[in-house]
Amino acid sequence: MKRLISISLRLIISGVLLFLLFREHDLIAEIAPRFREMLTNWHWVLGGLLFVFLCLLLTAVRWHILLRGFAPGLPFGVVMRAEVVSAFFNISSLGVVGGDAYKIMSLSRRLPGKTMPVGVSLVIDHLTGLVAVALLFAACIWAKASSWPQFGPNVRVLVTGYSMYVGGALVGLLLTWFSLRPDILTWGRRTFPRTFGLPMFETMIGKMAKMHGVFTLLWKRAFASMLVSIGMHVAFFMSFYCGLRAVGGQAPVLDVLTAMPIVDAAASLPLSVSGLGVRERTFEALLAGIAGVPDAVGVSASLAGWLFSLCWGLFGGLLFLRARSAEPAHQEAVAT
Repeated sequence: MKRLISISLRLIISGVLLFLLFREHDLIAEIAPRFREMLTNWHWVLGGLLFVFLCLLLTAVRWHILLRGFAPGLPFGVVMRAEVVSAFFNISSLGVVGGDAYKIMSLSRRLPGKTMPVGVSLVIDHLTGLVAVALLFAACIWAKASSWPQFGPNVRVLVTGYSMYVGGALVGLLLTWFSLRPDILTWGRRTFPRTFGLPMFETMIGKMAKMHGVFTLLWKRAFASMLVSIGMHVAFFMSFYCGLRAVGGQAPVLDVLTAMPIVDAAASLPLSVSGLGVRERTFEALLAGIAGVPDAVGVSASLAGWLFSLCWGLFGGLLFLRARSAEPAHQEAVAT
């Protein structure tokens, strides 16, 4: 019941936001002509699709670097396939199984008894992405520092809020790492024996110790995956730059790279279906305030960038359905 309510709310929020957007910027008169320009600017459409594929490829490389820390023989093709199929689950966020859940289940089948390391490696994978996007955003803001007085009040609020969010997340990450150290956990057991001796806390401490152990094993690989993450984020953000050019808009690449971390964070909030509506409104506000892009062009560009990811998500869905249809035949062959 709770899941049904959550899905219904997301559908309603996305529907309302898109309705308001298309009411403010006429779908037929302002948005549709921009999409027709994608036929003329087909090379930018191709570039957007290639950048999304590059993003998926680098995401798989990033996770594969971590997975090989405890599964050296794991083929890269298995991780790449899981990444592409997970894109299918990520484009809707309606199903019970999300992209991360699918990746954990898919790899756990290949690596029996290693569900915990697989899950922890995926957590580390996302954390390296967080550090990478924070570094990328900081570099872009530093490069745009001279233009700060020209930013509108809405842009300043979004940039300041995102900076506080990322900064707080990094501080929380450091505190978590410190608190999970074995000597800190041992001190907690010794200082608070009654509290830490409770079954609930004992189980929790055991899981945290395992997570810390996996991270300690993979920290060098985590650094390498962070470097890959920078390229991955640049590729994803460039797909939206291609979307902007595909619908006939123009803006400096640096402006798009500066806006996209905030846009991506807003779209990832569990408020709408695949970020629809939230992404477009944020992209519109930031590109208008930073680069002076007309509002209708910003909305069209955001939708175009999302369509590039949608195409690869649908391709991942075809791979998933093909694998599901092949399983019964394989099981019958084994039985005979």
